[in-house]
Amino acid sequence: MVTINLNRERLLKKLNLREDELEDLLFNLKSESKVSGDSIEVEVNADRPDLFSSDGLKRAIDGLKERAVGEPKYHIFESEYKLKVEEVRKRPYAVAAIVKEIKLDEEYLKEIIQLQEKLHATIGRKRKKVAIGIHDLGKITSKTIFYKEVPLDYKFVPLGERRLLEVKEVLQSTNQGKEYGNISIDQDRGTMPAIMEENGNIMSIPPVINSEHTRITQKSKDLFIDVTGTSLHAVLQTINILISNLAEGGGKIYSVKIHSRDKIDIMKREELVIDKLRVQKVLGLRLDEKEIQHLLAKDRIDYFLESSSIIIPPYRIDIIRDEDIAEDIAMMYGYSKIEPERFVSYKLGTYDNITLIERTIKELSIGAGFQEVFTYVLTKKDNLIGDYVVIENPISDEYNAVRNSLIPVMLDFLSKNQHSRFPVKIFESGDIVVRNGDNETGYRNERMLAIALMDSKAGYEEIQSPLHQILLNLSIQPKYSRKESPYFIKGRSASVMIGNNDEIGSLGEIRPELLKKFDIKYPVAIAEISLNKILPHVY
Repeated sequence: MVTINLNRERLLKKLNLREDELEDLLFNLKSESKVSGDSIEVEVNADRPDLFSSDGLKRAIDGLKERAVGEPKYHIFESEYKLKVEEVRKRPYAVAAIVKEIKLDEEYLKEIIQLQEKLHATIGRKRKKVAIGIHDLGKITSKTIFYKEVPLDYKFVPLGERRLLEVKEVLQSTNQGKEYGNISIDQDRGTMPAIMEENGNIMSIPPVINSEHTRITQKSKDLFIDVTGTSLHAVLQTINILISNLAEGGGKIYSVKIHSRDKIDIMKREELVIDKLRVQKVLGLRLDEKEIQHLLAKDRIDYFLESSSIIIPPYRIDIIRDEDIAEDIAMMYGYSKIEPERFVSYKLGTYDNITLIERTIKELSIGAGFQEVFTYVLTKKDNLIGDYVVIENPISDEYNAVRNSLIPVMLDFLSKNQHSRFPVKIFESGDIVVRNGDNETGYRNERMLAIALMDSKAGYEEIQSPLHQILLNLSIQPKYSRKESPYFIKGRSASVMIGNNDEIGSLGEIRPELLKKFDIKYPVAIAEISLNKILPHVY
C-alpha cells in the first residue's frame, strides 16, 4: 500500500463529502483512510497510482457517486515547444508535456511534489526506472529543450543552492547526489544525462536534482514536465498519470513535440475486447451487458456494446486483461453487496507429484552421503553460461540474473567451503528458469537436482556411481551417452537418459578454467538432472 497525506478540510471540500462517506467510498476503491490531526492519510493500492493525489481521488469518487460517468476526455493543445532527445546511454528515453493555468497554493504545491515522489517510488523504482522533473515554464528561456549527456565538470545551480556547482560536486555534496547519482552516471564517458535549454542552462540532471533556475513556487502558473528513464513504457505511463491528474485539477495540457528515434504517443488510449463469460465467471455474478456498461461508466470507463470492448484511459495502467475489468466491476457493484457462497470440498489435500518425487530424491541423496544446501534463485550473471533471464533493475550486481542451471551456484558454494573436511559432498533441489518459446514470457521454471563432489581426486566415476544408485532406487534404469558440455572437461562428461532415450540431465568433471574462475583449487564433479523430466517415468 502507498500512503498519501492530504489536507483534511481541503480534501473533503474538494470531494464534497463527509468523513464517514469518504471512508465507505474509499473501501470500494481498495483504499482506506485515517484522520490524523488536520490531515487525512489515505492508503492506496500500489497498482492505482492514478489515485495518488486528491485530483485522482476526485475523478474516481465522482464516478462512484455518478456525478460524472464515462471516460474523462482531456483536450491536448499544441505548443511551440520541442524536446530533442540525443543519445543518452544510461537513461535513453525522455518525454515532455506542458500543463498551463495551474492554480497553486501551499497545499496543492505539496500535493504535486508528493505525487511526484510517490510515482518515483512505485513506477519509478526509486528513480532507477523513471525520474520526473517539474519546472516553471515561465522561467524557461527557449522553445527548444535538449536531453543529452554533459561532462561531470559542467556547472549549474542545483535546487536549494545559490552558487554554481560542477555536476560531480552535486553528486558528492548533496543528499540527492549521494542517493541517486550512481544510477545514471556514465563512468566510461564521464558524463551525466541532463535536460537543458538551448542556451546551455541545465534544467535538471535526472534522476538526481532540478535546477534552482526553474524551481516551481506558488506563483507558478504554467509547468513544463519532463520524464526520463530506462523504459519507454514506464516513462509514458508516468507522464500520462501526471498530466491527466493535473488536468483534472483544472490545468490545460499542451503537447511538446518529441524529436526521438522512438515513436512517442502521449495519452494514447488502448482498446481491450472483453470476454463477458470470463468476467461473469470471475465475479460469480450474472450481469447483463447494460449493467456492465453502467458499472464501468461509474468506473470512468466507456464500454461499447457492439464490440464488447472498452477504451482504457491513459492513466489506468493497472488494466491489462479481463480479470482487471472484473475487479473494477466488483468495486463499482459494491463488495458488500456480493454474497459469498459457501465452499465445500470433499477431497483431502495431498502433495503434488513433483513434490513427492523431490522429497524421495532428497532422502536418497542424503542416504548416498550428500548434504543438502540451499542457494538463491537469483545469482550473478557473470557466473552463468548460455541463455538466461537478466533482472532489469537489480538491487545488487551479485543478484542480477536468474539461474539457468544449478551448476554455477553449486560451484560458488564450493568455492566458499574449500576449508571443509574432504570429500565435500553436497546436493540441492530447486528451480531454474530456462528458455521456452511456447510460454507467454518465453521462459519456464524447471525443478532440478544437482549433486556435487569436491575432493583431491574427484572424477567422473565418483559422481556417476551415486547418481546411478539414486535413479535405480526410483525404479529408473539410466543410460549414459558421451556428450560435450561448456561446464565439463572434454571426454569426461555424459548425458543421462531414461526410457526411450529421453535426456534428463548431464554429469561430468568441471573444466579447469571454470574452477579457476570460481577460485576453486580442487577437482569437482557434478551431476544435474531434471525432476520434471523424470516425473512421467515415475507417476
